[in-house]
Amino acid sequence: DIDLAKLAVTGLRLNEAIFGREVEFASLQGAYKRAISGKNELAIISGTSGVGKSVLAHRLGSFVNLNGGIFLCGKFDQLKQATPF
Repeated sequence: DIDLAKLAVTGLRLNEAIFGREVEFASLQGAYKRAISGKNELAIISGTSGVGKSVLAHRLGSFVNLNGGIFLCGKFDQLKQATPF
């Protein structure tokens, strides 16, 4: 059984393992490394629902933060299209 009150205080930590996305993650790492060397880079993670986009983005965010960078991430919610932010 999970004590939900305790979970609300401590938070839920998800596994950051990536399965089958090593090539994509390496590509994003390369984009980050090029960016910190002064190159212009833009990375867009797209795909159908449930393929691991959010996990990939969070893993990249951890990588960037651990390497002294600042990571910004946005997500479009198709159910809230009228919200401008």
